[in-house]
Amino acid sequence: MKVKISILFVLIIVIFYSCDKKAEQINRPNVLIIQPDQHRADVLGCAGNDIVETPNLDNLAAGGVRFTNAASASPVCCPFRATMQTGLYIHEHGVVENGIQLNYNFKSIAEIFVENGYETGYIGKWHLDGFFPDDENGVGGFIEPGAPRQGWQEWYGYEKSHEFLDVWKYNKNKEKVPVEGYEWEPTWHTDMALDFIKRKTEKDQAWCYYIAYGPPHKPEQCLPEFLEMYNPDTFELPPGSENMDDKTIKELREVLQMYYAQVTAVDFEIGRLQKGLKELGVDDNTIIIYVSDHGDVLGSNNQEIVKKYIETNRNLSNTIRTKGKPFSTAFRIPFIVSAPNIKQAGFESDALVSSVDLTPTILDLAGIKVPEYMQGLSMADWITKGEGPKQPYIYLGLHSNKNAWRAVWDGKYMLSMLDYQLFYDYKNDPFETDNLFANPEASEKKKEYETKLIELAEKTGDPILPRLKEAIESEKLN
Repeated sequence: MKVKISILFVLIIVIFYSCDKKAEQINRPNVLIIQPDQHRADVLGCAGNDIVETPNLDNLAAGGVRFTNAASASPVCCPFRATMQTGLYIHEHGVVENGIQLNYNFKSIAEIFVENGYETGYIGKWHLDGFFPDDENGVGGFIEPGAPRQGWQEWYGYEKSHEFLDVWKYNKNKEKVPVEGYEWEPTWHTDMALDFIKRKTEKDQAWCYYIAYGPPHKPEQCLPEFLEMYNPDTFELPPGSENMDDKTIKELREVLQMYYAQVTAVDFEIGRLQKGLKELGVDDNTIIIYVSDHGDVLGSNNQEIVKKYIETNRNLSNTIRTKGKPFSTAFRIPFIVSAPNIKQAGFESDALVSSVDLTPTILDLAGIKVPEYMQGLSMADWITKGEGPKQPYIYLGLHSNKNAWRAVWDGKYMLSMLDYQLFYDYKNDPFETDNLFANPEASEKKKEYETKLIELAEKTGDPILPRLKEAIESEKLN
């Protein structure tokens, strides 16, 4: 009799424990990370852009929180993506420029989610395996299963692909095969994401899914219905374009038409995702993160860029569309968050946000402890409480070699040292047309920012610190 009672007692405990774990899974928020490539911060209707059509992103911002001062700490593809996966600065994870493989020993955000009971999935451009594709079109790059996929379990990623009108995937033999029925890559990405979400929802499984859309990165490819929405002759061109010749002006207008069309095409996919989440009944328990890896100068800062390219014997055909430089058009990015426990829908925070803050914020929102080694600042309180921490300035930079630059930005001023020597006053010069770096009248203010730059290099443990100090000392002697 006692044995039967003991067995019954054990069974009851097991049942209660199983039910408790099941309830925990159901109550955990799902996480959808959406990261288009090269979407600049101000090319959004909700950011005050009167030209671009982004009704779904505007709707996401109206129901969530938009951070108006978000920046990519390292505004090119690979360094940002490595930071997003690890929560680390470039000098910590080592991906200081494009084409460097992310060390598998760093724990990724996906691995942290898996440890906390989530199932994960990834689709799109990965660009962290260190090897550029070698096919004739410069696209592809099979990522081996296991460690190279950094904890993302259901995988439809590839090293690099910019073939938006040619939709393909890898088969089990590592061969590129067409995906039938699709003419636009983002459509397939969205469908795969919704299929993943549906399957996880059916078994009450918490999930984290990452969509890395290709547009609005090059090449200039888009569906005609989106291109037809924009007339290139009506665009207001950025300051400095008056110095361009007629051929360059025409090219810039065509680039802007394509860029706006690609952004609107991505926005259309955001609407499909929102609709799909609602139909599956998980919209009220899903954290949505919309962020990009960097911006795009789109013809801005042209004089400084052309001057730099001439000095370094670079191809001048790439001056209209570029990134990776300490210009706000390149480093400022959209950052919109929708979450179940949001305090105030439609709230806009002017808190400075760096890309190193993104992973801590996502983990914090999901109720997961942020690892102590991450130096970033969680912005979760701005979303759940309507108020939160503010950092006085943030650290930007790329490279570790002779091309290295480091910058400090606080929304009011930006100082860049080493390869790019720039100092801008955004109150009086919002379009960065007047570089004050060598202006004697700005020397005292520049000294303030030199001190801040050194402080950030020391705080983050950047090994480039001696070079920064040497550069500042050299300035004093001149």
